Amino acid sequence: MPFTSQEKIAIVSLLIEIANADSTIAYEEMISFNLICRRLEIDHNSFVVGHGLKCEHAIEVLKTMTDDKKLELAKLMVEIIDSDNQAADSEIALLNHACRAIGIDRLLQ
Repeated sequence: MPFTSQEKIAIVSLLIEIANADSTIAYEEMISFNLICRRLEIDHNSFVVGHGLKCEHAIEVLKTMTDDKKLELAKLMVEIIDSDNQAADSEIALLNHACRAIGIDRLLQ
């Protein structure tokens, strides 16, 4: 289930926002983020565009994905949060917000 180029850009934006939700991007979060980018085949241009994309716009793009892609996105967000073994309240709050806004929460019921 490959993500489209627009979805990849939006994923970059959201994952960076989650990693930075506690105002610090830990080394382990950077490693996880880079591994995710490799797995998803996110190129440099998509990274640059995604880095500059506002998180709320990214969420709007991600709302239109298939349910399978939304579930995969949930795993990616948790992977970033868990990578430094310190799930900050701000990271969890953004995860919850994104899951509700994108419609992931209804898929997990």
